[in-house]
Amino acid sequence: MKLSEFIFLTFIFIIFSTIDSKLNLFLYDYLILSNLTYLLLCYLAFKNPQKVNSFFGAYIGFVIDLHQNMFFGLHASLFTLTILIINYNYFRLRMFSTLQITIAFSFFVCFFVGFKSILISTMNFQYLVVFLSFFFGFISYLLIPSIGKFLIQKTKI
Repeated sequence: MKLSEFIFLTFIFIIFSTIDSKLNLFLYDYLILSNLTYLLLCYLAFKNPQKVNSFFGAYIGFVIDLHQNMFFGLHASLFTLTILIINYNYFRLRMFSTLQITIAFSFFVCFFVGFKSILISTMNFQYLVVFLSFFFGFISYLLIPSIGKFLIQKTKI
């Protein structure tokens, strides 16, 4: 990956992280957490497993941890783990239909929300937030491929 693509994707992920935090302020009253940044990373890792590797996931995770003022390494470890799982099961995921891939990435979002909620606030963990985030992740991932295709064309990843 070229340095210009790397910097461009860093800014895109920071913008998506800002959108996520603003959207989460609105949706938290409805017990939903948005994860557009995570879904975009999953999509890019699925479409280009050679260029979007675990080191890129760790870097983006550390940048998002700094941007959201989270404890250092939460997003980095989860992003790295997700990219490793996607790269390990890449050929199995390629055999799935779009609906099955959307369901699989929605389960990834469900795990991400649950793990993040347990680590951040153990006394305020709610299963309904995890369950509703699965459905919001399902609907969001239907929009992510169009945004991802635009980014891939723009950066030529």
